[in-house]
Amino acid sequence: MHSRHWQARRIGAGMALAVLCAGPCGAQQPDTTTATGPAPAAAPVTVLSPDVEAPRPFGHVLGDVVTQRVALDHDGRPLNLPGLPPLERTGNWFERRNARIEHDATGRRWLVLDYQIINVPEELRAIDLPALDLPTTVDGQRLQTASLPLTVAPLTPTVVLARAGLEEMRPDADAPHIDTAALERRLHLALAAAATLAAGWIALLSLRRWRAGRRLPFSRAQREMRRLDAGSSAAWRRLHRALDETAGQVVRGHSLATLLLRAPWLVPIEGELRLFFEASQARFFAEHPGDDADPAALCARAARLERKALA
Repeated sequence: MHSRHWQARRIGAGMALAVLCAGPCGAQQPDTTTATGPAPAAAPVTVLSPDVEAPRPFGHVLGDVVTQRVALDHDGRPLNLPGLPPLERTGNWFERRNARIEHDATGRRWLVLDYQIINVPEELRAIDLPALDLPTTVDGQRLQTASLPLTVAPLTPTVVLARAGLEEMRPDADAPHIDTAALERRLHLALAAAATLAAGWIALLSLRRWRAGRRLPFSRAQREMRRLDAGSSAAWRRLHRALDETAGQVVRGHSLATLLLRAPWLVPIEGELRLFFEASQARFFAEHPGDDADPAALCARAARLERKALA
């Protein structure tokens, strides 16, 4: 009994000591509610639901691109976005490929989003174009749209009708045979006509040159001077005769203007003609004639100008 009495007294003393220690510790904790005050209330959020032009809700397959248009106005007031939605995969079925702002014919602004279908179910079913929740430039104002259901189907069925070999891949069809005989005949006729036309032009050109050689004064003189010595007096007189025939009268150095008026195509060689007349005067009438002119070369140049102008 005596030992139990002392044991009970030791337990009571320990409990009293614990109570005394807990009191000061609890008193040292600060009252956060009194020190900092109540937490501020969150700003109200205004949700706007603008007009939406949805894509066709049916008949889509893998790879199709659908376009959603969201009006950037509400109750007559424009809506401005801090940025365009990111181009990323949105769920299992769609990937946002393009985002832009456009104006329609009335000047109304639209947020235009292009989504590509990147996955399809094994059979026809409806999938949801994701909803939008976008911030605007006004604090506490957000633009939200609902999801849009679309029906998609696989390009080919998983199982085809196992009948008459329909379950097997078939080889590519042979290219159709085209009869080219008629095309070849027309090609040969066209080539023959082109050859005939070319031959006709060559013959006509040759005939014009032949007639010019017999009709035009300098051309006839050039042909005759080939049989003469280039430095002979006969060659000089033959060029004089061609000049006289072209002018329709006897031509000398002082009457060169008359020749050029009658044959203006000789103007490019006017200087050479003056030198020829001076050399001819010295050759036939001076005691010491010079050979400053070449009548054959001058006649050839005059003949070329003559054929170009008259042939």
